[in-house]
Amino acid sequence: MLFQRKFNLIILLLLGLSAFGFVITLITDPMSILKMIAVFLAVGAIFYFLYKRFIVKRMGKGMGQYQQAARYSKKKYQTHSRTVSKSQPTTKSSFKNNLKKHKKRKDHHLTVIEGKKGKKKNRAL
Repeated sequence: MLFQRKFNLIILLLLGLSAFGFVITLITDPMSILKMIAVFLAVGAIFYFLYKRFIVKRMGKGMGQYQQAARYSKKKYQTHSRTVSKSQPTTKSSFKNNLKKHKKRKDHHLTVIEGKKGKKKNRAL
């Protein structure tokens, strides 16, 4: 608990000194602040470019294939929204007829793998 109080005091002291230094620099030499901001932005842009160029490119190879497969799957299994005309009153029988018309059997994405069902296992008893 005592360590935490000292740590908070040190952080507050550093923040106060930095704010004081910022105000003094703003009064005496405002152009230096603009220069520091420009340098900070330039260094940030360089790091961002390097990150995008090298790190994301290596990590993102599998993601492109995943996104392509996801788009294909979404397109293949996309359900069409049903629209009911407002001019016709919906009764139970017309609702059932509409449901029968629009109901489609959905293709599943599972496949059957043929195995060795008829073959007996060679077991020593």
